[in-house]
Amino acid sequence: MTATALRTAPSGPGLRARARGGRLGIVALVLLLGLVAMLVLGSRPGDYVPLSTENSTPSGTRAIAQILRGHGVDVRQVDTLARAAVREPASTTVVIANAALLTGGQVRSLVDYPGDLVLLGESGAALAPLGIDATEEAVVVPRTVAAACDDPDAVAAGTARVDVLGLAADGPGATLCFPQRGGTAAFGRAERDGRTVTAIASASLLTNAQLDAAGHAALAARSLGRHPELVWYVADGFDPSLLTWAGSGSGEVPGEIDATPDFFPPGTGSAFYALALTALIAAVWRARRFGALVSEPLPVVVRASEATRGRARLYRRARATGRAAASLRAAAALRMGRRLGVSRTDGRDALVRAVARAAGRSEADVDRLLYGDAPPHDAALLTLISELDALESEVHRP
Repeated sequence: MTATALRTAPSGPGLRARARGGRLGIVALVLLLGLVAMLVLGSRPGDYVPLSTENSTPSGTRAIAQILRGHGVDVRQVDTLARAAVREPASTTVVIANAALLTGGQVRSLVDYPGDLVLLGESGAALAPLGIDATEEAVVVPRTVAAACDDPDAVAAGTARVDVLGLAADGPGATLCFPQRGGTAAFGRAERDGRTVTAIASASLLTNAQLDAAGHAALAARSLGRHPELVWYVADGFDPSLLTWAGSGSGEVPGEIDATPDFFPPGTGSAFYALALTALIAAVWRARRFGALVSEPLPVVVRASEATRGRARLYRRARATGRAAASLRAAAALRMGRRLGVSRTDGRDALVRAVARAAGRSEADVDRLLYGDAPPHDAALLTLISELDALESEVHRP
């Protein structure tokens, strides 16, 4: 009795059923693993930000930072502009990479800064307020060109490569060096209020990949190593803080600079990023299923007569008399062909001859009924149905 009971006892749910039942737990586990992977990757010591002094890949600037440190320059990279905290502006150079991402308030704080500035890469609207009368243009064909100016740093470098982005003169307020035939230059410099503002639009010449080409190392070392201290900042668009230095007070700057005001309040970018990440996690959590669809049997059985009536109502509602007539003719031809032993591969003429011979009609009349024009309206369709019924009855009579 016990053995029989053991043999007939229902088995528990299989692995697939348990997986479907615990779908929420699986999704939570996947999210947890993804979070752990993000934390692990984020804690890696490597820096892959372009133009960062801690980035040792071809797009980084670690090589020039090491060269400057070897010549006694204290290179310090900050992740927010407020952390610059320049102690002595007269002996400190502030480097801003990707200044086009700075807000209007940040540009105004740079304008008020009394020390030297170096802009790397795309600077956008920050050029004009800082005294560089030039616009940025894309470089179609990169070239290595001579200095073609009297700036001592450019003359010492000799040649440089104009690549990706260049400066086009927009006024007499800046000296442009290393110009291409089209007029775009890799380097621009202006003296304003007792300080030097340098713009290196072709910032790729400072990267680890191109520092040893042409006169790039000399140009970078002379442009960035003018003072014993150097503060390096890579703009990222999510930092709303202002540049700070000794004597700047609260950081308020005069309002005469025509800079575009910030449309969003500080911290909006970080908030949008957090909301987008939350929405993505919620979408994954609420997803109904993953993978291919699985066909399931219907819970009810639909009778053939009901399906036929439903299709007929659809044809009538769409006024598809031609499609309905084609369906009726095909079905009638199939039934009569089976009755007379004519297969589908025998063709139209063989079927028409066999039906005409069995029904005692002319082949033209049979061809009209089975392959004629579509009826233009419902009355003609009803007439065709009656004629097809009569033809079938004639074929099927003993």
